[in-house]
Amino acid sequence: MHMYLFKKFFQSLFFKEKIRIFSAVLWCVAGFPAMAQDQPDTAPASQPAASSGTAPVSDGQPESSDAASDEDAAFAGWLDAFRSEALGRGIRSETLDTAFADIKLLKRVITRDRNQPEVVQTYAAYLEKRVSPWRREKGAAMMQDHMDDLAAIGRDYNVQPRFIAAIWGVETNYGTIPLTISVFDAVATLAYDPRRAKRFRRELFAAVEILDKGYAGIDLMKGSWAGAMGQPQFMPENYLKFAVDRDGDGMRDIWSNRLDVFASIANYLRHYGWRNDLTWGRPVMLPAPGAADTADGRSGEEALSAPQADGVRPAGHCRAYKSLGAWRPLGDWQAMGLRRIDGSDLPMRDIPAALVLGDADDGRGWLVYDNFCSIMRYNPSFKYALSVGLLSDAIRP
Repeated sequence: MHMYLFKKFFQSLFFKEKIRIFSAVLWCVAGFPAMAQDQPDTAPASQPAASSGTAPVSDGQPESSDAASDEDAAFAGWLDAFRSEALGRGIRSETLDTAFADIKLLKRVITRDRNQPEVVQTYAAYLEKRVSPWRREKGAAMMQDHMDDLAAIGRDYNVQPRFIAAIWGVETNYGTIPLTISVFDAVATLAYDPRRAKRFRRELFAAVEILDKGYAGIDLMKGSWAGAMGQPQFMPENYLKFAVDRDGDGMRDIWSNRLDVFASIANYLRHYGWRNDLTWGRPVMLPAPGAADTADGRSGEEALSAPQADGVRPAGHCRAYKSLGAWRPLGDWQAMGLRRIDGSDLPMRDIPAALVLGDADDGRGWLVYDNFCSIMRYNPSFKYALSVGLLSDAIRP
């Protein structure tokens, strides 16, 4: 009972921050790393009529024939306008013919976009699925099988190999999940939908650039429901920025070349401030209410509600995540009664950490470090970043 009450106290302290992250995650794309989320664009009062350009194909969702016809016409007109802009940017006409030859407006993509697991699942359900016994065992085996390559890439990019493997595992079950949705169908659908149209227009331009420059053929450009591509699940913009040709064959093949997959993940993390002298964080035991006082005589509860300590600032790439709340030295968290999960003292290192709380009824908490924010650049969700961190611990050699 004491633990439950203390947990509820923590939840009340972080209520406003939780609301902010809940709202932010509503706008995120599962498997979409790094990019700041755009607010919905205003829907145009009317869409242009269909012309002699691309004719979209329905995805078979039940809908009245008149409504479906109107939607198809509006989407075709939107594609014509996009095509004109792409031509103006120098994209070849034949590239656009190929990209949009069998284009479909996928209603199921819009449904998935509004029901992402990072939002609708509890911490317990989310972590149980993504840090499953199979994924832990498979990850340990894959680490062993590919350790030479992972170690070499880890040295070159200053990223510990287990984190490369953990992201690979969480994203596509170590490259075993079939990717069957056309990137152009998925990204065009989300670019047409007004909720995040501005962001996904950028992704659609990036996708046609990939095709236009010959980085990947149309048959290879398959991905997840949101258009994330290949084994590391890079969105098209991030493919252009971060994908790596590790083996020097002239292709940045994140679909089938594991060297390119590993190096691309490592390159991404390095770009977003990864520190190879730190882990991601750690699970912690939360104290009972009033169980510990700080050095200046305040109760742990009083200290937790105080503003962030002077001089304690997270890394720059963490400052976007205001919902993490106050960052404090590990010594302060120790004084407030937090302990390692086995009950022993926290590490005696002068590094800033923030507290992430799980579900209100399970009493779990995690202290997270700067690298947690780097993982969130891959997918801006506490649950996602925790799953990567916990899996990396489980598969560590």
